[in-house]
Amino acid sequence: MRCEICGSIIRGKPRKALVEGAILLVCEECAAHSSQIISTPSRARPSKPLVSLPLPRERPPTRRKAPPVRGIISEEYMIVEDYGGLIKRAREQRGWTQEDLAFKIGEKASFIGKLETGKVYPSFEVARKLEHALGIKLITRASEAGLSQAQAGGESQTTLTLGDIAIFKEKRS
Repeated sequence: MRCEICGSIIRGKPRKALVEGAILLVCEECAAHSSQIISTPSRARPSKPLVSLPLPRERPPTRRKAPPVRGIISEEYMIVEDYGGLIKRAREQRGWTQEDLAFKIGEKASFIGKLETGKVYPSFEVARKLEHALGIKLITRASEAGLSQAQAGGESQTTLTLGDIAIFKEKRS
């Protein structure tokens, strides 16, 4: 057997030494330079009886809620379409930085930046905090939003079907 430090052949019984946090088998000479020599336990029975630890309890599986559909908070309410622009304009009108607004509503400044760019969708609670802090309207009734969109387009409210967007190929004879 060779020493794990110097590589020389170990004559006699190898020593276990603690070197830089690792336990190595070393020769007598290298053991003298190590920080701690670990004695090998005898084959006798341990003085203290072994105690078995209780097994961890199994937890029942947790049910996860489906993520909300973007734009809809509940059946009746939804977030306005250009929420990021509204938040940014209202914040800038007050002369606040993103950090100032984040402090006022108890969120992080990076979260405010993501809201303003539209990368993150606000929860109902965050939308309420923003409405209160900035004095803007972010949450509307779904029926009001549908009416305003239909009035803006000058069209009646219709739903798309697969036939409206699909392109069909003619059958070859």
